[in-house]
Amino acid sequence: MLQLFIWMQNKCIGFNKIGLACKPGRLASIFLIKCNVSSFTKMYTIDRNTYRVSFPNAFLQGIIQVSMRTLVILLASASAFACAGSFPETNWEQIYIANLVTLEPTRSDTAPPVSQQTPDSVSSLAFWYKADALGLANNSAVGSWTDASGNGRHAVNATGAEQPVYQTGILNAKPALYFDGTDDYLQNNDVAYTQMTYVAVAKMTTSWNPAWGTFGYRMNVLAQYGDNPQNASQVYFNWAEVSGAGKSTVTLRTTVEGYSAIYAGSEINQNQWYLLIGTYDGQYSRFFLDGTLTKESDLTPGSVRNASIGFSIGRHTATSGNTHQHRFQGYIPEILFYTKALSTAERQGLECYLSLKYNLTVPQGCY
Repeated sequence: MLQLFIWMQNKCIGFNKIGLACKPGRLASIFLIKCNVSSFTKMYTIDRNTYRVSFPNAFLQGIIQVSMRTLVILLASASAFACAGSFPETNWEQIYIANLVTLEPTRSDTAPPVSQQTPDSVSSLAFWYKADALGLANNSAVGSWTDASGNGRHAVNATGAEQPVYQTGILNAKPALYFDGTDDYLQNNDVAYTQMTYVAVAKMTTSWNPAWGTFGYRMNVLAQYGDNPQNASQVYFNWAEVSGAGKSTVTLRTTVEGYSAIYAGSEINQNQWYLLIGTYDGQYSRFFLDGTLTKESDLTPGSVRNASIGFSIGRHTATSGNTHQHRFQGYIPEILFYTKALSTAERQGLECYLSLKYNLTVPQGCY
């Protein structure tokens, strides 16, 4: 069976002549028709910021954008497709038409591309850590992660055996800090805020342990979370037993004054890179995974609990009933915190900055 591939924001969507092959709901249909080849102009790129078409040039005669919702792909002779499987026609004057539907719930296929915004171009940036600013030798211990926001909130740990390790060439040829899940962490100073946005690029590498059971095991990426009442907010990965098997998730936990904690998060996979953004705007907690809203809390008006401790990277500082402090095992190349909930435009611009830097996929076109 012949299979073509259209790349949308670097997500491969495959389909064949009789219907969908993957990603249900992203393509409406595909049709086979005949036409006069000479009536079309060759095009190899369709709106480079929205749709990318990838196909061996030897197989491709041309690509036409009929409308904002329709691409026409003109194929070469049937004999060129011998390696791709059985091709049903011998006449090479074939056109496949893919009618595009909405790519994501948050945007339509006609949405304009988004300009990237650097973290320091967005107001209310409290701290910003990026591994590529350190410039260390591979496998160097990191006792201080410089705050790139200019606010001087460097994340530090003076105990050499408990320092994360700087490793080169980890994600898109850029470095990251590796936390061992046993005792590695970094700590900064207190930040005053009533609303917030957590931002991190991270990969969790901890394997499932059945001994954790249904209660599970949390692994903090970034947390201002100590013993009550110093438990304000945190972003953590989690393993827990569900239906007899381990399931991994990532969650934003927020303690709003006058309420118990509220949660927003998503299921994730071990050993996979993610762009994590969690917000609280004074009413709702929201979690965005790779640019897509995955969870919104119930209406919970108020302010984030005012804790007087700093933020920890790779753990929390609560000790009551937990001596291990939920250590994170995995990689973090970049992490940020804002003392406000980012607007949609700010969030998408920041997602574009990180997706282009680390070659991650987000729903919107980016430049």
